[in-house]
Amino acid sequence: MEERVPLPPPPTDAHGNLPDPDHHLLPDSQNAFGSGTYVVQVPKDQIYRVPPPENALIAERYRTPGQKSKSYRSRCIIICILICFIAAVVAIAAVISSRLINPKTPTFQIQNLVFANSSRSPPHYKITFKAENPNSKTGIIYEDGGHASLSFKQQEIADGDCPTFSLGFKDSTVFVLQLNGLKTALPKEIERSMKGGKSTRQTSVSLSLSMDYPIKRKVWFFKTGKRLAVSCNVTVDKLGKDTRVISQECHS
Repeated sequence: MEERVPLPPPPTDAHGNLPDPDHHLLPDSQNAFGSGTYVVQVPKDQIYRVPPPENALIAERYRTPGQKSKSYRSRCIIICILICFIAAVVAIAAVISSRLINPKTPTFQIQNLVFANSSRSPPHYKITFKAENPNSKTGIIYEDGGHASLSFKQQEIADGDCPTFSLGFKDSTVFVLQLNGLKTALPKEIERSMKGGKSTRQTSVSLSLSMDYPIKRKVWFFKTGKRLAVSCNVTVDKLGKDTRVISQECHS
């Protein structure tokens, strides 16, 4: 066993007597604290306070600074992958459907041509067409922005805009193409045909017509756009009242 360390002797006065305990309980005038201002210094390691809740958020943010950016980056990557996958599926499906179905080009036929001439304005041409869609699984949409031109011996004499319409499966429709004459001198053959009363060989006129059409082919839920070029050769008995189409041929 360890030896017990003896306690130090109690303090005594100059005569060897123990001090009176009641004497320490009553301080004298020299030891008593008076009224006034006192400065109490406390060590910093003994100052305790509760930090605000914002500090916890700041500490957590500094503790894991890359988690939010990493999660945002990963979400963006996943979204980009999904978009690319969907686009690839749509493109593949469109290519496969176009190759399997193999759509045919639409056909056009000129049914009538009306010529109107006025001394105050250039000539006006009203051409009636019949358009047909020979496809059984492909619809065709003729959009705005098409242009048509009418020529005589490679000289343009009239132009105008193409109308808009749509054709379903194995569908056909009739549309009218309005062309305005250009403000230029007409060829002599055109003027002779305009002045001729009866239909003769000298009054018959052969014209060429070209159309440039923006179209969309509709296959199921997919649409593919392209431009359709149509060229027609038409011969009429005369350019005047009761014009009759002698022959016509269109290619697209």
